[in-house]
Amino acid sequence: LLPAAALGADDPTARKLLDEVAAKNAAGFQTGQSKTAITLRLANGKEKTWQTLSRAARFGGKLRTRVTFLEPAEDRGVELLIVEEQKGRSAQYLWLPKMRRLRPVGGSQKSQPFMGTDFSFGDLEGAGLQAGEARKLGSETVAGASCARIEALVADADSPYGKLLLWIDDKLAVPRKIEFHDKAAKLVKTMLVDQVEVVDGRASLRKFRMQNHERGSTTTVEVSEMDTKVALPETLFQQDALGH
Repeated sequence: LLPAAALGADDPTARKLLDEVAAKNAAGFQTGQSKTAITLRLANGKEKTWQTLSRAARFGGKLRTRVTFLEPAEDRGVELLIVEEQKGRSAQYLWLPKMRRLRPVGGSQKSQPFMGTDFSFGDLEGAGLQAGEARKLGSETVAGASCARIEALVADADSPYGKLLLWIDDKLAVPRKIEFHDKAAKLVKTMLVDQVEVVDGRASLRKFRMQNHERGSTTTVEVSEMDTKVALPETLFQQDALGH
């Protein structure tokens, strides 16, 4: 979820904030499950909504996330598994029930839209946050919250982004806004967080949206029925569990 002036070494303050953001899944929580509504609104006004079940847990300090599509009927059973492997890198596997096929998603494929939405596969794992240089540019207020403004250069050659600009809530350590710039420094997407809620002492994103400036579309994600205390077995997050 950018070559400006030479940045030199990492800014320790910026790096600490980015690591805190990258340690969570796309909804902002590290363990638990939730129901999620994803609505894509195209430039012509047409809309499509998906209902999903998202589950996340840590094993051996590594985050694993499994997203299962419940509705509509034509997409029911599609699943995405994201397995953190090392700092800034994750493996992804897409289960396609109609084809009974498990497809790895890697390299430049992570820049492709996830299920046709404005989120890429890479956006879902926070690609670009932990590799490359970062610095704090100052402080600004976004949606009434005091935020640190962070510039993060993207070092991944397969990423479509050159840099990210993030506004990270000073109190809650979650992004309030993220701008995605391509390698020519053009602003291509903006993520805005509309609702944040503290659950069991941790801040989670309840509603956020990605604006695609190139195709004029917006994808809105609304999280509900969040349970951060549910026990999730490691077997739930293995490749051979998808489709079952």
